[in-house]
Amino acid sequence: MATLNWYPINPLLKEDGSFYSLSFSENANELKPIDLSEDENPFAQFKVMQSSLNLQTASELGVAIGSANGSFKSFCLSYEAMMFTEKITTTPIGGKIYGTRWGAGLRVVLKVTDIQSKADFNFGAIAAAAELGLAKVEYEINGIGISKPSILKVLPGPGEFNFENYNKILEAADKVKKYMADYSDELKPEPFQVFMSDEVNKDIFKDSQSVIYAARNVMSRNTMSEALSNSRGMFSPEIITGFYSKIGIFHDDAKPSREDKREAQSFLDV
Repeated sequence: MATLNWYPINPLLKEDGSFYSLSFSENANELKPIDLSEDENPFAQFKVMQSSLNLQTASELGVAIGSANGSFKSFCLSYEAMMFTEKITTTPIGGKIYGTRWGAGLRVVLKVTDIQSKADFNFGAIAAAAELGLAKVEYEINGIGISKPSILKVLPGPGEFNFENYNKILEAADKVKKYMADYSDELKPEPFQVFMSDEVNKDIFKDSQSVIYAARNVMSRNTMSEALSNSRGMFSPEIITGFYSKIGIFHDDAKPSREDKREAQSFLDV
């Protein structure tokens, strides 16, 4: 069942007020941020947020670095230190946007490829993996809603993402936070996140892996219950049960027949 999550988005808007990055979406001209009220404080709270996105989603939201091509081991991580306020609606804008976060601050986007570690996908863990040569990491730093570019000089320049630059970014985030608190009247609120269904971040690689995993379990004549238990949360339970149902197996403890095995084999041979 789909749930709603906050996702980073490129704050650039077109002349009609819609998000530039969603220009190729259905109802693109309707996909606009929820407006702030004139008397509303756009910098009511401060928060550090991290979001993990597959490369395709990051590209569609305008926050990707370079090409969206990559293996199932590739993803983007967004780290944001922002002063902001949020607007929520029960009737989605353009059928997709349930909320908008307006604010200003610092956004760091990591493009992680060929990761060999099973560490949690957070900012510090990725820095450690890059330092140890367990992942290839590209990074990009942007100031959002900051009209005084001199403050951004505290940010590290382009280079290798490692523990040294990780610490520099954290130190810079503290300085940017202090600057924003002292000079909030110089900040310009921009729509930097949208509240959308998690279907937008659906990982086609993981879905494909889940289908293959389910098919191999049918070929091994494992019951649906055994397949779900052995997956240990690494594969989608909805796709596993869906594949078993497609084969004609609807009960958890039903053992696949030899005909079921042949059907699963023919599916993988396509």
